[in-house]
Amino acid sequence: MENILIIGYGKLGSHLYYAFKNAGKRYDISVFKSIKTTASKFNKLVEKSNLIFICVQDSKIPEAVSLIYRTSVNLKGKYIFHTSGALTSDKLTSLKEKGASTASFHPVQTFERKALKHSKRFNDIYIALEGTKTAVIKAALLSRIFKAIPFVIKKENKVYHHICCVMASNYLTVLYSKIEETGSKKIQINGFNKLKFFDIYMPLALQTLENISSAGPKAALTGPIERNDISILESHLKALSTAGKDILFYYVMMGIETVKLALKKKSINNQQADKIYKLFSKYIKLH
Repeated sequence: MENILIIGYGKLGSHLYYAFKNAGKRYDISVFKSIKTTASKFNKLVEKSNLIFICVQDSKIPEAVSLIYRTSVNLKGKYIFHTSGALTSDKLTSLKEKGASTASFHPVQTFERKALKHSKRFNDIYIALEGTKTAVIKAALLSRIFKAIPFVIKKENKVYHHICCVMASNYLTVLYSKIEETGSKKIQINGFNKLKFFDIYMPLALQTLENISSAGPKAALTGPIERNDISILESHLKALSTAGKDILFYYVMMGIETVKLALKKKSINNQQADKIYKLFSKYIKLH
């Protein structure tokens, strides 16, 4: 049996806890939730654990590392991971110097609330790994325990990985907030409450993601820009110009990127793209 210590029992930490808990009786799992815990108790937790996961906010990682560093525990033979998507294993250097095998262990998943008992949020997701060779090998084995897919990333590429995560999750969420904002007065009045409103558009979004997954963004692109439908685009812009500059600006900025993708797809030519840009410029200053 392996002994695991999870430092931080928030959204991610709680899901990781149940991922290991649901994996069977091979793990004894302890959780460190509060810095109010006495130093002696924390020392005992670190002492008995051969696997330590730091699941706190990025800004709190140095504090967690310092707590471990200040213990009298011999760290040789222990594996210590942090779960940050943005930060590298360099944040664990002081613990590596004391003998621990260290790595960053980033689940490519969103955790919007604490886990329920039977959470399976780790199933079939990817885990980005980066760190010492022994820690990465161990982390890969652990990932497979709860049916996740490990992959190794270079330290210098970690920031680009996190940018992709932000765009895939956070920016997608913002996109849906704009959909909610646009439709709140015109669509929800037809009897849809705030959450059920998204039922209208979710199948479209999910199928689009499926198309992107199977064929790539370029092949998946459809819509009025891809069809060079100027009249439809103008009707959108006219409607949005009365709804507020915020949504109009967002629509145009995303429209510009859509034009670029349509050019790559060769569904429109440069002359058609220029006409669309000029149309956008009638409503928003692009220079």
